[in-house]
Amino acid sequence: MKIKITFIISILIVLFLPVFFFNVKTDVSNTEKRKLAPKPHLLKDGHFNERLFGECDNYLQDHMGFREALISFDSKNPLKIKVSTNFDRALKGKDGWFFFTDPTYGNNLLDFYKRNLLNDKQINDFSHSIKEITTWCDQNNIKYVFLIGPNKHSVYPEFYPFDRPKGMTRTDQLTEIFHHLDVPYIYPRDYLISKKPDYNFPLYYQTDTHWNLEGAHLTYNLLKDEIVSLFPQTKFPNPPYKRVVSESNNFGDLLPILNLKESKCTIVDYNLEGKQKSDYYTYLKNEDQSGVHTKGNNQDLPRAIVFRDSFFVALEPFVSPLFSEVDYIWKPFNDSYKNYILEYKPDIIIFESVERDSLYLSPAFQYNH
Repeated sequence: MKIKITFIISILIVLFLPVFFFNVKTDVSNTEKRKLAPKPHLLKDGHFNERLFGECDNYLQDHMGFREALISFDSKNPLKIKVSTNFDRALKGKDGWFFFTDPTYGNNLLDFYKRNLLNDKQINDFSHSIKEITTWCDQNNIKYVFLIGPNKHSVYPEFYPFDRPKGMTRTDQLTEIFHHLDVPYIYPRDYLISKKPDYNFPLYYQTDTHWNLEGAHLTYNLLKDEIVSLFPQTKFPNPPYKRVVSESNNFGDLLPILNLKESKCTIVDYNLEGKQKSDYYTYLKNEDQSGVHTKGNNQDLPRAIVFRDSFFVALEPFVSPLFSEVDYIWKPFNDSYKNYILEYKPDIIIFESVERDSLYLSPAFQYNH
């Protein structure tokens, strides 16, 4: 009898320890190098949060006690690693390439298989929301451009372990909306694919979710062309850069997810030649996800706000010299920012999102879908 009671108590302790040590202090995973799911709210923008239950599930999973230790244990378990590696948070592709697949963050696997296409109502909702944003900007004399950073599998599908179906993607549907509304946008997927033969190294990190500085610089050139067209009377700077290519064996946010210590990855750096960053801009604030704010040396240049995510980290050093001041906000735009925007008085707003989260360019999908 004592043995049974001891066994039951032991099981209960194991089950409830993650609850007792629930993580309420940390909102960033150092192991996975990402933000954890935020605390859900019953109401959003004065309305019932229709995504409440999904957000609660994400929050509980991300903040349970001993989570990172359990992930490490799971990845070392030979009975589970195939499931965890291929269909949970990341998977191993061909020739040392790895891909992000976490279903709670954009669901890249569904996107790869093109099973996340929008229905007619969603297309109308997105279109209406973008029209509202751009109309408000026009009314307040603010220029704008939308930027979608392609998923890695959209540019390098050949390294995925499966074949990608032919046909339209969800982002193709979104770009059709931008085109129909005559809204300035950049989605450099096809451009980056066309540039791949020009390089003997990739434009995305093999072991990370993001593009490298070469992929970012190519996209920056497209973005700068769009900005120049919006401000034709402005003389923008053209900083001289030198590219440096190297390799690393322990770089990338996908290695910790899979509990891998090393895998080869190409690193691209861009260094100013004969110049310093301070010749173009300085930081008023540089707190990564908590906010980045730069002030340019040339106050005749336009003033900007950038609503962005992690894909803009590589763009920020290139974009900052183009403006007299830039406030980089690591969140999607929504109506709560309008008063701040009117006080800040930007000349342009850049709305950026990685492809897997590109629906969040529309506040309608942030709250109601």
